[in-house]
Amino acid sequence: MARSDWSDEPRLWRLANVSEAQLAAETFERDPAFELRDYARRSFGTFQEKPVQVILRFDASAARDASSFVFHPDQTIEENGDGSLTVRFKAGGTDEMCWHPFTWGESVTVERPTRLRRRLAEMCTLLATHHWRMI
Repeated sequence: MARSDWSDEPRLWRLANVSEAQLAAETFERDPAFELRDYARRSFGTFQEKPVQVILRFDASAARDASSFVFHPDQTIEENGDGSLTVRFKAGGTDEMCWHPFTWGESVTVERPTRLRRRLAEMCTLLATHHWRMI
C-alpha cells in the first residue's frame, strides 16, 4: 500500500517484475480515519473499484474444491441441495475477478453481477479470437 503523485487515495501496488527499489526520504501522514482492513475488503486482489455483490455457482463436480478456496475474506458459502455450491461476497476488481472463474471453466457460473458475466464473456471471446486466428 502506498500513495502516488496522481491520486490522494491510497493505492495497492503489485511487486511483480520489480527489479530495483529505493527508499525515498519523502514521507506522508496517514489519514487517521483510514482502516486497512476495510480498504482491503473493498477489493478483489489488488484492484480497487466500487464494490459489487458477486454470486458464483459451482456445479457439483467442482463444489468440493471450490468450498476450500478463499475468493474473498468476507465470502459466504452455501451448499445447495443439488450438490452445487454458491459463493457470495462483495468486492471491486472486475478484471481480476474474471481471471478466477476462467480457471474453473464450465463448472462455474457467474450469477451476479451481469457486468462481471459480460466482462468474462468479452475476455473469453478476445482470447479465443486471438488464438483461432493463429490456427
